[in-house]
Amino acid sequence: MFAPRQRRPLGAALALAMLAMSQPLSAADFQLDNVRMEFGLVTLSAPKLEVKGSPLEREAFRSLLDIKSGETALARIDRLSASEIRAPELVVEVAQGKQKQVTTYRDVRFSDIRDGQIARGESAGGSLAGQNPDGGKLSGTLLAMRFEGLDMRQTARVLVDRVPAGQTEPVRPLLRRAEQDGYSIDMGPAGKISFGRATSRDMAAGVGPEPLGDLLTRAMALSEQTAAGGASKDDPVRREAEKRMGIALLGFYDRVEIGSGEIRDMVMTVVDPKAAKPGAKPDPVEISIARIAYGQDAPAKSGFALEGLRFAGGGARGMVDSISYVGFSYGPVVKALLEDLGRPGSGPDMSDWRRYVPTLGTMRLAGLTVDAPPAARGAAPVKVGIGTFEMKAGEQLNGIPTSLSLTLDKLVAPITEGAGNPAAKDLIAMGIRSLDLSARIDLAWEAARNELAIRQIALGGAGLARLEASATLGNVTKDLFSNDAALAQVAALGATARGLTAKLENFGLVEKLIANEARKAGRKPDEMRQQFAMIASLGLASILGPSDAAKTLTAAVSRFVAKPGTLTLDAKAKSASGLGLADVITITDPTEILDKIELKADAQ
Repeated sequence: MFAPRQRRPLGAALALAMLAMSQPLSAADFQLDNVRMEFGLVTLSAPKLEVKGSPLEREAFRSLLDIKSGETALARIDRLSASEIRAPELVVEVAQGKQKQVTTYRDVRFSDIRDGQIARGESAGGSLAGQNPDGGKLSGTLLAMRFEGLDMRQTARVLVDRVPAGQTEPVRPLLRRAEQDGYSIDMGPAGKISFGRATSRDMAAGVGPEPLGDLLTRAMALSEQTAAGGASKDDPVRREAEKRMGIALLGFYDRVEIGSGEIRDMVMTVVDPKAAKPGAKPDPVEISIARIAYGQDAPAKSGFALEGLRFAGGGARGMVDSISYVGFSYGPVVKALLEDLGRPGSGPDMSDWRRYVPTLGTMRLAGLTVDAPPAARGAAPVKVGIGTFEMKAGEQLNGIPTSLSLTLDKLVAPITEGAGNPAAKDLIAMGIRSLDLSARIDLAWEAARNELAIRQIALGGAGLARLEASATLGNVTKDLFSNDAALAQVAALGATARGLTAKLENFGLVEKLIANEARKAGRKPDEMRQQFAMIASLGLASILGPSDAAKTLTAAVSRFVAKPGTLTLDAKAKSASGLGLADVITITDPTEILDKIELKADAQ
């Protein structure tokens, strides 16, 4: 009956032995005091570091944090290992000339540090103190932050390593994910700025031809020298230094990938004391942005988007629902700059400006409204708005898009009467106090057929009228997109017009015009309409001649004036090759052009 009791101590001993064997044999827990590391312009310090589960002893671990130990940064990072590192306080100081910024993080913890990686990290928050470029003091508060998957080794390689000349390395991940709950900065008299929750994912970078750390140090030194009033802009030594710096910085363009992420609830209050009148209080500019997103977090799953922008200042205020782009890239610009700067004694060559056109992609603005103070004393406030503006560019050939779509919807603007603006006076007399305009252009070059399709050109005003046209141009060759301006000009002159379709819709503009002219003449609108219809019939007939096409066009226009509705025109060149510039130049009488086209016209 005592046997079970005798087995319990043995079982407990076996369990403890297995638990001990499951732990690293040399794992140690210890504390380091007054840790300090200097990296050029950056200094890290911690009054206390608590290390757990490290295979190194205290002094061996401390030597890894000593940049003067004789070991390279990569070698020290490879040996850095611990299950956890805690710091109640971690201070980061950045000094540049007279400027100094100190960021203090609280309750810092790093977990699973091994093989040059930190699996997880977090901080409960922190504070910031320093100076702005003008010497004014700034302070800030940082909320909690977290990260996952930090590759210390690759980060160090980007900062301190370089690839051999003529070689490249693939871009590798630096940080899998990071989050921050928010932060705020008080810039003193210059204003305040704050952000809400921010996230970022999949940051990556590659080693470049020059260590990024050295490059940034050089850039800061050059900037400080320039700000201190050093050599003049025309000094050859300074220009050569700036040129080398430009080449080095541009070389990192395709070496860094920012991944995806978003920033929410940005609020800024910016004050420029120099902009205020003497004795007057500076007028602040207030800006808020609900969300900034990029990469996979953007609505299009790529590119960039800014949502919920609001601004106010100088008595004006406004908002933008969204600004976004997809497919935009400075890649061609960077390539052209590197080519030009790489030639001895040369700078950017703008003679071939097409090389400096970026990849345009699609850009979009939606929901712009602006309320501005009255243009004159006693006048009404100025209200301007844009419903949507979008530019979509297709594949580019020598910088020029082979297809282009421009859309402008609901451009709303007031009509302001002025002494030098008689057109505005007439519009106001017609009861038009504001304009609501929309427009669209849609073009595409078809290489297989050597055609330029003008799919749509449209312009309209709400409650007024709308004009829409489409056309086809033939003999449009690839030379139109040539870098050679003379060759491109010859190609443009060789294009031919094959067809044109146009439609004019009246939504009340013609009636307003007739009523306004009748008022000026002291006549009835019906009498003025009859007069205009007669002028259209007789005037066009005398101008265009007696051809069948002229009669068709004259009849349609006269009917449209008499009863404004919809006027449509459809013209095609009789020649299969189209109507070219040479055909137009040889015409001695403009009416002869009607003999070279087939024309249909109608008014409804």
